[in-house]
Amino acid sequence: MNSKSLIAAVVVAVLVGGAGAGGWWYYQQPGHAAPAKPKPVDYRFVSLDKIIVMLKSDAGGDASYMAVDLVFRSGPDGEAKVKEQLPLLKSVAVRALSQLSRERANALGIDDYQRLLDKSYRAAFAREGCEQPFSEVMVSKLIIE
Repeated sequence: MNSKSLIAAVVVAVLVGGAGAGGWWYYQQPGHAAPAKPKPVDYRFVSLDKIIVMLKSDAGGDASYMAVDLVFRSGPDGEAKVKEQLPLLKSVAVRALSQLSRERANALGIDDYQRLLDKSYRAAFAREGCEQPFSEVMVSKLIIE
């Protein structure tokens, strides 16, 4: 190796080492800490089974029924509150779903039912003046006869 290539290798090594040390120093400064790992969320699920609703008939035909099971997602501190509110939650669901005709009920998808129920629950808790004890309502079973 000649002296020019040796000097070039030393200069490159010093520059690379300096860049690494500078980066390490920069990230050790306050405000540049490594991002914290997100804390896993501990969800609780409370089920409300066997809600049976008579559907309206647009054509005046035979009576139609809907059976639906719901699941409410809450945090660990909201689980007991959801369980305490199950009679109200059932009443709100019956009131909202009994307004549907069989034809309309058959046309709705699961996401549509969840949006309808979510809107009804938000309105009911706003009327009551209290906070909704769950973050999401989900349909776990739906039967229309």
